[in-house]
Amino acid sequence: MSIQHTHFAFREARTVSELEALFHLRYQGYLNSSCATLVYQNEYGLEFDSYDWYAWHLGLFQEGQYGSKPIGYMRLVQDSSTPMAALVSKLAARFPGLPPPPPPSVYAPLPMISNSPKKEWLLGLYRSKKAQGHCIVEGSRFVFSSDVRAAGYARFVFESTLASTFYRYGYDYAMLACHPRHAFFYIQYGFQQLLDGSSNDYKGLSASVLGMANGEMAAKRAGHIEAMAEQFNASGAICLLPDQQTSAVSASTTAVAA
Repeated sequence: MSIQHTHFAFREARTVSELEALFHLRYQGYLNSSCATLVYQNEYGLEFDSYDWYAWHLGLFQEGQYGSKPIGYMRLVQDSSTPMAALVSKLAARFPGLPPPPPPSVYAPLPMISNSPKKEWLLGLYRSKKAQGHCIVEGSRFVFSSDVRAAGYARFVFESTLASTFYRYGYDYAMLACHPRHAFFYIQYGFQQLLDGSSNDYKGLSASVLGMANGEMAAKRAGHIEAMAEQFNASGAICLLPDQQTSAVSASTTAVAA
């Protein structure tokens, strides 16, 4: 179907069909990247994991007169179900051939804790933050369609995700896992490295773990990202027009490993 592109919009999936399109994009993006070991290959071209019911599913959609098409995806995972859980259940019901995953363990409330050999250290950090009353989230499954990986949208999606994390959903502490060579990109925004990727193996992948508290964002980034959040809260999306410049971070491989 022709979209007749007018703009891009970063937003939540609104329908089961949109969520399905995002999950297909996620599956193909990971399967065709260095993160293929994290994918359960199957005939349906998508998969569920236990954290999908605990996540906000966010996409970069190419919007036009005749519909929308997702070209980027990221999820935000918390330690309890989100309002999008019902949408995930409806999508899962369309694929009875895919066995439902078990719920997350109390010993792995976030994907990175499940995947990392540093489970005990990460679980201790998580529990210490919870004891301080913090609401914690992990950004994961950051992926783009293969035909736009070099188009420079990664920075826009990441900044939109930060706007969502702290100013829309109100989390106190954000974590992510990434390839070590991508760590500096996130550090520019205020993230601190918690685990060095050279000694943290995710199923054969090197992954640095980074974290940032609400209020620790780099001052030169915060105003712009707050303005993005205001747009999201007012309209339900953050829009990028075709003539707006984007700044690229390499998306030739998936940026977030967990």
